Amino acid sequence: MAKKTTKTSPKTKIKKIAILASGGNSPGMNNCVITVVKHAIANKITPYIIYDGYKGLLEEKISLANLNFLENFNSRGNIIIGSARSKNFYDPKVKEQAAKILKKHKIDVLYVIGGDGSYMGAYGLSKFGIKVLCLPGTIDNDISSTEQTIGFFTCLNQIVKAVDAIRDSFESHNGICICEVMGRGYSDLALFAGIATECEAIISKDNIFTKDDFIKIIKQTEKNNKRSCIFLVTEKLYGVDGLPTLNEISNYIQEKTGRLCRVNVIGYLQRGGDTDAWDRVNASLMATKAFECMMNNKLNRVISIISGEIVDIDIKKATQKPRKKSKTYLLSQYHKTSIF
Repeated sequence: MAKKTTKTSPKTKIKKIAILASGGNSPGMNNCVITVVKHAIANKITPYIIYDGYKGLLEEKISLANLNFLENFNSRGNIIIGSARSKNFYDPKVKEQAAKILKKHKIDVLYVIGGDGSYMGAYGLSKFGIKVLCLPGTIDNDISSTEQTIGFFTCLNQIVKAVDAIRDSFESHNGICICEVMGRGYSDLALFAGIATECEAIISKDNIFTKDDFIKIIKQTEKNNKRSCIFLVTEKLYGVDGLPTLNEISNYIQEKTGRLCRVNVIGYLQRGGDTDAWDRVNASLMATKAFECMMNNKLNRVISIISGEIVDIDIKKATQKPRKKSKTYLLSQYHKTSIF
């Protein structure tokens, strides 16, 4: 009897790829770009850069990648090809227009580096026949399809350095500081930075403090003769939905305690600086995984870290996952074991 043979689908011949970054900059994005470009050149595939994200795509800001230039930014926390948010890209007609531009330039596969919104943009393009691969570049660590995002650890380290310095200053002046960090309402940056710096309280959407809750913690630290008190707060909590602003809370604390109290918004400091080794390695390994997917004709995928392993997931499945849950158990454990 003749042996049966299994038919396999022929691999798509990839000639041109393009890479863009979307949303806020995230340290490690440069390493993703460099790695994909290197693999493309090694495999005789022509790599293109799309500057300024989806906005740049619509403006046809598409250029041949220059590896020698890109490698100068291996350590930088910026994204040298630029990134931008595009509200227009929510419109299916705009996505269709973008797909036509990619087809006009004969781009076979588009690599997208960004967060949930960037993934949705890529998924929208896939509906118009564009083959996409996505990499999780966001400082917030809030993408539900992956346990770790590229840029989170660098941003976390930047916050820790800033809070350590703030502690020095407020320890000297017997002061109180409310530090606001990024996270877009998701608490991982505040949570892990608060644990790392032994903040007196970590405040997120899961445990919003009243003015008097702040006072209660401060009074406890005073009983234990602590000369400083640091509160770490996730952004976008206060000053909305009837809650006081952080400055109003600070003024209230100063009035009630008679002590120096200030608000310090760490802000964009946390997004820049040198990319740490872990984010560089993760970015490179995840970009390599994305390129391997492409070479094996596994397209319309997102790259994720699950249980410590780098895996690929169907983009439709990834974008339909429920929002990532906050680590409330860690927050609860930290506050239960904190001794002020």
